[in-house]
Amino acid sequence: MIHRLDPMTISKIAAGEVIERPAAVVKELLENALDAQARMVYIEVAGGGQDLIRVTDDGIGMHAAELPLAVERYTTSKLQAFHDLMRLTTYGFRGEALASIAAVSELEILSRPATEPIGYRIRVHFGKVTAVEPAPAAPGTAVTVRDLFANVPVRRQFLRHERTETAFMQRVVAAYALARPDVQFTLVIDGRTVFSTDGSGQLRNAITSVLGADVAEQMVILEWPVDLDAPYRVSGAISLPSLFRSNRQQMLFFVNQRWIESRTLNVAVEQAYHTLLLIGRYPLVVLTIQLPPEHVDVNVHPTKREVRFRDERRVFHLLHDAVRHTLQQWTAKQAIPPVEFRTASPLAAPPPEMQRRLLIADPRRIGTLDAPSQSVTPSHTERQTTERERLPLLRVLGQVQQTYIIAEGPDGLYLIDQHAAHERVLLERLLAQWTAGHVEAQTLLEPYIVELTADQLATFEAYQDELAALGFQVEPFGGNAVAIRQVPAILRQRSPNTALLAILDDLSNGGHATNRIESLAMTTACHSAIRAGQVLSLEEMRALIQELEQCTAPRACAHGRPTMVHLSNEELARQFARR
Repeated sequence: MIHRLDPMTISKIAAGEVIERPAAVVKELLENALDAQARMVYIEVAGGGQDLIRVTDDGIGMHAAELPLAVERYTTSKLQAFHDLMRLTTYGFRGEALASIAAVSELEILSRPATEPIGYRIRVHFGKVTAVEPAPAAPGTAVTVRDLFANVPVRRQFLRHERTETAFMQRVVAAYALARPDVQFTLVIDGRTVFSTDGSGQLRNAITSVLGADVAEQMVILEWPVDLDAPYRVSGAISLPSLFRSNRQQMLFFVNQRWIESRTLNVAVEQAYHTLLLIGRYPLVVLTIQLPPEHVDVNVHPTKREVRFRDERRVFHLLHDAVRHTLQQWTAKQAIPPVEFRTASPLAAPPPEMQRRLLIADPRRIGTLDAPSQSVTPSHTERQTTERERLPLLRVLGQVQQTYIIAEGPDGLYLIDQHAAHERVLLERLLAQWTAGHVEAQTLLEPYIVELTADQLATFEAYQDELAALGFQVEPFGGNAVAIRQVPAILRQRSPNTALLAILDDLSNGGHATNRIESLAMTTACHSAIRAGQVLSLEEMRALIQELEQCTAPRACAHGRPTMVHLSNEELARQFARR
């Protein structure tokens, strides 16, 4: 039997299309503040957004008669007819946000235009509107949301951990602070000020406040003539190839200052970095595209995060060319270092300077880089591997492309991926030390101070115990900063701050194992291992092969990639037509 839904049920269902989590509330309230011409926006959140979200601005405010309309569905000051969408210059336009928020929370709006002597307040209790009442207020508007989704328990059950929801909200505020450096943003989480921008209009200042000084130093402002492709324009900042992340979360795109997600724009930027970043590494970008409102359709999805371009190809090439040109300009300004050639004889010990490179040897010789290479005799316990996993004795012949080690075995030729092999060695060493209850660690002479993003900070807080168990000593240092005081010994040849950021990025994507310790160990081993393109001496290659022979699973790295390729004697003979 077909029947009509009651208005309250309709409101709750409709609210779910716009307000799917606390971060969506923050986004809608921020956009309303910016549409109200705010020059200062103050954001407070508590309890992962479920307890409190408050956005205060110094915008034009609302009159008493406008407050009841503001919390009704499909009421807006942004447009009057459908064709106005073609000329839209505001963030909001649907007239659904406040009504949707009010349907699933305790909502209070306190507002005062600068021309009025007193402000007015309206409260909505899970969709039930109270009368407007006078109240003292500064010019502008303050919207307070409490007990979000309290009347929709199913929605609360599907929210993620409080730290994760807080990280989502911080990412939203950070995005708009970078989109609008001309507006002063202050974010306070659980009573702690996370960041505050100066509203100077300088993008680099905003990047410093939001992402940290270390990141800002490795960002360059986009170099692209403003009138080259008018009326389409692109501006912003991009990271140097030395700065990257293992996910796309810090690739931020804005169209007419609206924060959007676009596969087309992602691909354009990634192609611009082609050959400059390894596969699986992504740059940090803050890019704004300005184009006529009629050339972009923002009425695609209720969240307004997706848009449709009239000329997608033109936008793609504009973004790609601007990023690539900027990277080329930066590259042209860099001094080219001299190429240093080294040779090593298989019959002689490597020169001292080669010995001082990263030495891959028995852990008992860690820290004695000048000691001569010694043969490693594995214990009986270390040799308890299956016949399928066990490696034959291998004789190192050399290195190909500074990436693969060539070795000869009794049954043919072996090509060994030096990074994958070292990753396997380090993983088993680290897990063995953890199982024994003593992970070898290196205390730093001076702590490294590192600024974390919202996602990285949430991951750090979630993995603090596991980090400590594997030899890290990392402490909060105020705001989003942490101090690295100790790292596992296997990381001693890597930059501690760069390694920690990469590890946190990988872990924020869910890790790669069935438990947290193993996931952290795998990620740490990956970022500690020697890299493809790194020159190794014969002694270093021999030491690596010796350690690989002792591993319980020598034929695959921590992530399951093969460490070696075997070309049998029969295959060699067949290839040379000897059989």
